[in-house]
Amino acid sequence: MLHEACYAQGGPTGWAAERVRAEFSEFDPAPALEGEAPLLFTGEMIYPWMFETDPVLVPLRAVAEELARRDDWPPLYDAARLRASSVPVAAAIYFNDMYVPTEFSVATAGVIGGLRPWVTSEYEHDGLRVSNGAVLDRLIGLARGEL
Repeated sequence: MLHEACYAQGGPTGWAAERVRAEFSEFDPAPALEGEAPLLFTGEMIYPWMFETDPVLVPLRAVAEELARRDDWPPLYDAARLRASSVPVAAAIYFNDMYVPTEFSVATAGVIGGLRPWVTSEYEHDGLRVSNGAVLDRLIGLARGEL
């Protein structure tokens, strides 16, 4: 539910992922459901219809709508503060990440003070979940300056 809100900066998201997806007809699922075209996936998006069809999300529909309409989001990311940070932090950057281009992650990591990046092709975007603790252990070691 917060997936889209985490990108808000001073204005409403207004279901931005849904609006942008509608601009690309190749992502319309109707032809795929008819067997006329391949089904193209989007990743890490949340759409308003999910709060109508997913029984787990249905009770959250009103809150999701309120978040999508909220227009008073404060700045969530302060580049100057991030650059000046001395807080030890570590980040896994998955070289073949299907959602985030590596060059964006590396560039971002390069401007955050105190950040120690780990660029790896050992895991994919879900590395934290599937690594049986290996990714978290590595990140904690990096943040502590042990690696």
